Amino acid sequence: MGINSINQRLRGFGREAWAWTSYDFANSAFATSVTAVIFSKYYAGVIAGGARGTDFHILGFDFNIPGASLFQLSVLIGTVLTIFISPFVGVFADMTGSKKKLLIVVTTVGCFFTAGLAFINPGDVLPGGLFYGIALCMFLLALNLYNAFLPQICSQRDIGLVSGFSWALGYMGGGICLLLNLIMLENPGILGFEEGTFGVSHVMLSVALWWWLFALPTFVGVKERPPRRDINSQTARPRQVWKNLVQTFKQARKYKQLWLFLIAYLFFTNGIETTISTASIFGDQELGMSTSSLITLFLIVQFTAFPGAILFGVLVDTYGNKKVLSLALSVWIVALIWVYNLGLFTDAVTEFYFAAVMIGIVLGGSQASARSLFASFTPPARSAEFFSFYGISGRLASVMGPLTFAAVNIATRSLRHSIIAMVVFFVIGLIILYRVNEEEGIQAAALESQ
Repeated sequence: MGINSINQRLRGFGREAWAWTSYDFANSAFATSVTAVIFSKYYAGVIAGGARGTDFHILGFDFNIPGASLFQLSVLIGTVLTIFISPFVGVFADMTGSKKKLLIVVTTVGCFFTAGLAFINPGDVLPGGLFYGIALCMFLLALNLYNAFLPQICSQRDIGLVSGFSWALGYMGGGICLLLNLIMLENPGILGFEEGTFGVSHVMLSVALWWWLFALPTFVGVKERPPRRDINSQTARPRQVWKNLVQTFKQARKYKQLWLFLIAYLFFTNGIETTISTASIFGDQELGMSTSSLITLFLIVQFTAFPGAILFGVLVDTYGNKKVLSLALSVWIVALIWVYNLGLFTDAVTEFYFAAVMIGIVLGGSQASARSLFASFTPPARSAEFFSFYGISGRLASVMGPLTFAAVNIATRSLRHSIIAMVVFFVIGLIILYRVNEEEGIQAAALESQ
């Protein structure tokens, strides 16, 4: 499929699909500037005392926790909150027909707590961790609700391209905001300001504003969906929400392919998230790369993921989700084996950059095709409920992957061996994905919709 054909299909998107894709552009600023690069480093190194850590005196016990560990604990707060809350939010959204209202609410709360990070000072360990944990929880809940619209805003034929294009916009939005924030901190003269004008507090305010401002097209342009036909929305009480959630698990066999895919997703997204989150550590400790070189590497991944997501979105609609996702996971495996053996053709740092380009292309592609495959298995009337489980699978991966990486590193004292552990996750995910029957999963979702 050529560029002209892609342009034709993009022009054929409905107004609602275009409005939906803008949310990826909006919320990626939080993922990059807050979680991945700027606030995480500031919290661990400045607010929580860095390697020196923070002293605590609780119940007569004195102990010290390093700054990096305290940041991970704040991530854990947001993750655990999301795991417990998201299924109930998803079921409630479908039962009451309130996905859009809830998306607006949790986004606004998330932006509020992100802006609140601007007022966290060195030593404010507990308020900073709590504010970040709540902001992260809102970010993840909003992502689940946003994803839940995918089966409803476009046809089955276009679901891959719409998903891929929105992921591409997300990488572009996150990259542009991160670049703007780095200019604010390191070279404000480009923006016409004097050196030292901006600090981390201004970055947090800019991210909150970016997130909310670019989410407005989604808030305005995406239509609210009616409640499920088999539910009386007026009686959607907590007890009924819980009963509906239990009923979903009892009907698991009805959605065999969806749940089988979720297991595969749990494994390969372990590899994806852990590889990205530990790439800078690997570059620093194994290759001795400078901070500026690592930032450059991160931006390369962001911007190569843009065309990669679109390319894989087109391939999905041409060849099917499962085949394209399998291809992306295979490339991941090859790329990580290359990283393990850096220095085969030239110096290790140069090869690391080339491997980053390779990973960037399949990063957006694998995430976009995974989301579109899950969306094709999801009954539109229960999309928020099922996408909450999709989100939980991702959150479990964000805990399991780093723990495995750390355990292998402690046992072997080698980051390269930890990379091979990630390869194992991809291989297991690929094997389970092979057992997924794509046609059967799509048919089950269609039957539920009738």
